[in-house]
Amino acid sequence: MTELSLYLFGPPRLERQGQAVRVNRRKALALAAYLALAEQPPSRDFLAALLWPDLAQDRARAALRSTLPALTALAGADARADWLEADRDTLAVRRAAIWVDALEFRSLLAQSRRHPHGAEAACADCLPLVDGALELYRGDFMSGFSLSDSAEYDDWELLQREWFSRELAGFLRRAAEFCGQAGMLARAIGYARRWLALDPLHEPAQRQLMRLYAANGQRADALRQYQQSAAALDSELATPPEDETTALYEAIQAGTFAPAPAVAQPALERATASVLPVLPSLMVGRAAALDELKRRAGLGGGAARPVTVVQGWPGVGKSTSVAALAHDPQVARHFPDGVLWASLGETPSLLGQLTMWAEALRLTEPGRTRPIEELTSQIAAALRDRRVLLIVDDVWQVEHAAPFRVGGQACAMVMTSRLTEVAQALAPTAGDVYRLPVLSEADAMELLGKLAPNAVADYPEQALELARDLEGLPLALQVAGRLLHAEARLGWGVADLLAELRTGARLLEAQPPGEIAAVSRDTSPTVAALLKRSTDLLDATTQQRFALLGLFAPKPATFNLAAMAVAWDVPDPRPTARILVSRGLLEPISGGRFQAHALLMLHARSLLAGLEPGEP
Repeated sequence: MTELSLYLFGPPRLERQGQAVRVNRRKALALAAYLALAEQPPSRDFLAALLWPDLAQDRARAALRSTLPALTALAGADARADWLEADRDTLAVRRAAIWVDALEFRSLLAQSRRHPHGAEAACADCLPLVDGALELYRGDFMSGFSLSDSAEYDDWELLQREWFSRELAGFLRRAAEFCGQAGMLARAIGYARRWLALDPLHEPAQRQLMRLYAANGQRADALRQYQQSAAALDSELATPPEDETTALYEAIQAGTFAPAPAVAQPALERATASVLPVLPSLMVGRAAALDELKRRAGLGGGAARPVTVVQGWPGVGKSTSVAALAHDPQVARHFPDGVLWASLGETPSLLGQLTMWAEALRLTEPGRTRPIEELTSQIAAALRDRRVLLIVDDVWQVEHAAPFRVGGQACAMVMTSRLTEVAQALAPTAGDVYRLPVLSEADAMELLGKLAPNAVADYPEQALELARDLEGLPLALQVAGRLLHAEARLGWGVADLLAELRTGARLLEAQPPGEIAAVSRDTSPTVAALLKRSTDLLDATTQQRFALLGLFAPKPATFNLAAMAVAWDVPDPRPTARILVSRGLLEPISGGRFQAHALLMLHARSLLAGLEPGEP
């Protein structure tokens, strides 16, 4: 048995002969974790740049050298020679000399996958492996640990954290399903509860637990589980449970629920490989858009478009729509080999996102660092004969999407971008760009009604005016609905708030829903901050001219070239108009006129208020 143990689940720590070892240097612990999971010895230059990105190469290498004595000393005098392997170019950990809980976890997963059943099934021999994984997983990977000066290291850490959490969730789901079908209901309930604990708002886990409670004769527990879930969804997301969850609750409550008979899961010839986004908590009025995206991907018997690029206003719901597409049952049947999803943003971790795809395809062990070009080639080879839907969300630069164009002839690809020029460059033809529309007035009212039912019922006319003022933009409607719901829960009248929301200032200051805020790196983003991501791309002069558009009436905000020339005091406004159109901030309409969404005009007004006196 090794004397040195590295624990990476929960707050990271080292033990020697069962006793905690104090680590004085944070970078030493970060280096130990990275080396422990690296499949191949990383170079010193790579490690120096990873841990000290702000230093010049020679200084970063010097910092790495000064950290090594602290690292080797952790094992004690008798074990130093066995702990690290170092040469002039690379560093590595001798895995025989150290026990690592994360490596043991991966070993248990690998043993389960060698069993003669499909990757989405479990068996009796898997259960001890699941129990062992639960014993190891005492918290999220390296919880509470980060390096404030290395975003790339934090990205690697986040990648590992998400991978281990996702793998444990799948392990628990498969174990719960097997035990439920085998009649081991108490044990199945235990696994389902642990699965739900990883994400208390995950409704598939909620439904599994409710079914198991009901099948085990624990009707009151099943009903209580639904009530707790509904309360949590209302508190955290201000959304009701999914229709499927509510239907299950009603069936259990009415006594009509019948547990499904045990059905043995067939072995799969090839494992489904998927990287999925979070399922949207609430989506209204997007059935037609989803049908169109599915048609473009080849569902329904029509000719498939190899690439579709979804473009639209900031906040129109591009990310939400493709997330729903990724979870669609018809998509799962049409693409039996899985869905691979990635979200890029302004400063993406391309290597991290590609590594997630490679791991889903079982091409590499997590933690191994490979060049982007090598990963792209391997993924493309693996997908050559597979039918997979590829989704790349929130593309800001054309070159960022290039490594993800890896699908074979049977694959389809959907990308999203708020930038018109990027969408046009990504699309093979003009017909491959799908402009996602805003919601209809009826759908906007339905969305407000789901988020703030009491406010809409008590003030229907004001709510309708608010929906019209917000011009069907889902982001604005979601924020407004949640604000109204929160105010109504306090027992206060919402008439004043409805009036404030119509002016827009309260909207810009509010925080967006969690799944929308997740695309921002800010810890507490506001709606204004999310919109500012688009206008920050503009040079100072163009940004000032966009702000001056806030002088126009926002409902509706339409103007021609002559009006823009007067507002900007320029003889030819067309160069600036082209830039604003290419950045998705203006949209040309008929008759030589342009339009901007009301929420963007409110943002323009806020920028205008911030201009220094005397600025154009």
